[in-house]
Amino acid sequence: KLASHYLSVETHRGKPIDGVAKFHCRNGAEMFRLNYLADTSRKGTHNSAGMMINYRYDLDSIERNSMGYESSGAITVQDGVSKWLES
Repeated sequence: KLASHYLSVETHRGKPIDGVAKFHCRNGAEMFRLNYLADTSRKGTHNSAGMMINYRYDLDSIERNSMGYESSGAITVQDGVSKWLES
């Protein structure tokens, strides 16, 4: 829950705090799936408790997602991430 909130809700000046999230959202990706224990290396565990997120570039919505992000900071979030925000 915390990871999905941090990546898709928490912002600084209307943009995600996470630099990787900023990059992908600016380029029109959508937050697709949050994966627990996806990176169990020492660095992955230290940096993100082993959590990783998949970004998906849907060719039919890249431009719309990018424009929404640039104009209003809108982040496109799919069920694989948003389901953790609901409860």
